[in-house]
Amino acid sequence: MSLTKKPTQHSNPLMDATEDQTVISPIRSLDLDASRKPVLVMISGPQLGRSFNIDKEEFMIGRVENCDLQVEDDLVSRHHCKILLTPDGAQIVDLASTNGTLVNGRRVDKVFLKEGDQLQVGSITIFKFSMQGEAESKFIGELFTAATKDFLTNTYNKRFFQERLESEFFYTLRHGANLSVMVLDIDHFKNVNDSYGHIVGDTTLKLVAQHLSISTRKDDFLARFGGEEFVILMRDCDLEQARTLAEHLREGIEKLTIKANQTEFKISISIGVATITSLNQKTFTSAQSLLQRADEQLYKAKQTGRNRVCAS
Repeated sequence: MSLTKKPTQHSNPLMDATEDQTVISPIRSLDLDASRKPVLVMISGPQLGRSFNIDKEEFMIGRVENCDLQVEDDLVSRHHCKILLTPDGAQIVDLASTNGTLVNGRRVDKVFLKEGDQLQVGSITIFKFSMQGEAESKFIGELFTAATKDFLTNTYNKRFFQERLESEFFYTLRHGANLSVMVLDIDHFKNVNDSYGHIVGDTTLKLVAQHLSISTRKDDFLARFGGEEFVILMRDCDLEQARTLAEHLREGIEKLTIKANQTEFKISISIGVATITSLNQKTFTSAQSLLQRADEQLYKAKQTGRNRVCAS
């Protein structure tokens, strides 16, 4: 696909765009190798560093789930804008969005994108448009993984969890949905390190993370919060569903056998669960208050004997 746009006799290469003006870019793009594909890289927003391949001739961006790129922000319209892949290049088209589509800080109705252009939708989400080869896409993906994943357990890290928690919390408020948070901790984990060494301790953490990963729902968000503590976000999950899942996880971990240094041992976990619903959302002042409620339930589980689930 050639990324060039033929100028018409009426176009002006130096035309300045005003805020509400339709912009048709007359600037010719460079002919690029067919192996290089159009990509949006998030340079500001909840998934900083993540790249999104524009792999359809009509690529929809908006707030609803059926969009090709979903941006959960109250200032983003349901179907905000779309990118059209044409013989002349990649064209961004605003879909009469409430708050507009910005390219390089200017509001546009329609414009051909150039390498390095910055596309903003909503309050904080900004993408950079780029043409990337396979090696470059792989490198960008590795950078995103390094920034968001815990190197030991391959679960998401604390920083990325905090960002996701904020996003999910406001989604729940906006839609009157349910959101459950689970905080779990390996009981007496210090004894594992003291008795068998930190290498065995690391192996234990990996096995726990692996079990949690395969035992949760596809859309649940699992992260290592620190040390021997993990957290799970569960969208559209009420308190009883979350409690049931927590018991399932607890029972599964209890059945694990850790083998190390020609010996075997068992572990257990304690879990705290909190849920926000349309009925109790006024009791939570922030995403952190929901996390704190789950943490209080974890403390209660530990204080009442460990290897149990407490929920509220």
